[in-house]
Amino acid sequence: MTISLLVLLLAMAASAVLCIGMRNSKWIAAVMPACCAILLVLAVNLCVPVLNGETLDDGVFYIDSVSAIFMLLVALVGLMASIYSRAYIGLEAEEGKIRAKDMGQYYSLLIVFISVMMLTFTARSMAIVWLGIGATTLVSTFLVGFYSNEESTEAAWKYIILCSVGITIALAGYTLVYASTVGAIDQDLSLDWPALMAAADQLDPTLMKMAMVLIIVGFGTKVGLAPMHTWLPDAHSQAPSPISGLLSAVLLNCAMYGILRFYSVSEIVNPGFASAILLVFGLLSLAAAAFFIVSSRDLKRMLAYSSIENMGLIAIGLGIGSPIAIGAAIVQMAAHSVTKPILFFSAGNIVQSYGTRDMNSIRGVSKSMPFTSAALAIGTLAIVGAPPFAVFVGELSLMYASIDAGVLWVTVACVILLAIVAAGMALHIFPMLSGDPGKEIDAHASPSRHVPIAVLIACTLLLGLFMPDQVQGWLESAVDIITGASL
Repeated sequence: MTISLLVLLLAMAASAVLCIGMRNSKWIAAVMPACCAILLVLAVNLCVPVLNGETLDDGVFYIDSVSAIFMLLVALVGLMASIYSRAYIGLEAEEGKIRAKDMGQYYSLLIVFISVMMLTFTARSMAIVWLGIGATTLVSTFLVGFYSNEESTEAAWKYIILCSVGITIALAGYTLVYASTVGAIDQDLSLDWPALMAAADQLDPTLMKMAMVLIIVGFGTKVGLAPMHTWLPDAHSQAPSPISGLLSAVLLNCAMYGILRFYSVSEIVNPGFASAILLVFGLLSLAAAAFFIVSSRDLKRMLAYSSIENMGLIAIGLGIGSPIAIGAAIVQMAAHSVTKPILFFSAGNIVQSYGTRDMNSIRGVSKSMPFTSAALAIGTLAIVGAPPFAVFVGELSLMYASIDAGVLWVTVACVILLAIVAAGMALHIFPMLSGDPGKEIDAHASPSRHVPIAVLIACTLLLGLFMPDQVQGWLESAVDIITGASL
């Protein structure tokens, strides 16, 4: 495993240097997807044996079924974003919105961003996970502010300041976890997740309660849970659309992963404590997202609020805390990861062709951009939980889990808020598709725009229509790890 991870690191470093040094934009655009394809192959090579029952642990790196799922999602979405970037960033350079030499910077940041996210999920020590989450924040800040205009610069500063505060709060939680392990764990292993799980019943309950409050609030800021979500709509709307897709689909998962690992420990030490906190934040996030989606006028900001909604649903699943609910949360996370880039990539096509993000100014997309129109319609139906898409499976499982757990009020609240979200998105999106464009629109159609969207549509359909026994086994294995049943 260590050799494979070393190759992963070398691929990351070599491709970054290669992209910085290249001056030929065509070569840069061609090399980047190849690098991401290599990362995906390496991820599959590492993760498939894990999903089939192995745990890879060499004392530094640690990959189990939970981290394997997160890694595969990053690798898949990263590859799709790199392919889509070829057309998107290429057009930005052609139109003079960025300099040709900026493409090397963009692609080097992109490959480092993807690789750091993947490596975050391979760490045995939660201290390294914290460093990884911090590193993803730093790298992605430059991507959020990539256009260097007033709006993107403001969004980048807001993003790094608020998320840095959140990560610092989480660090304070780490110190309390460390203190709670005194006398229970060898101090050299005090933040190793397997050691924490093995000795969870010996940790100090009071210190762990305080630690979990800080960790959930701190990492919850990076996840975008309300009311710590205020950076997210700005960052997602100002970043280049391929980056918006990555931020929403997989970056938010990194911080959720940090919460998830400590959640597993906390539920052994103080059953129900972390669950209650996450349930409150989840419902707050769902309510805030519903309100802002209805009142949005900016296409990409509305999609960003949808990400807050989906992170809220994942938090609600963890808040309910039953194995069914945790399984639903994992399904919801995977479904959101493969669905949201469809919307951001489609939005990127529209914004580049129409020159605006104002949904009231966009009409006739079905006439001017038939493929993008169909993709946006499918993506909208998928993200609001319409069958037969993957989000429907996650949301339906979550509703069933809440009824099964006897918290019917959560079911009712979720159904009402999800209905508001669905109505709000439909009322904004579908009028854009109808009518007449009012001017000549260049669709900028190309395979690198269409192929990633088509692949992700196929993924969300497959996850919604089929759940093979092997995939069910992977899901059950991840749930067992999170609940501690596999220890």
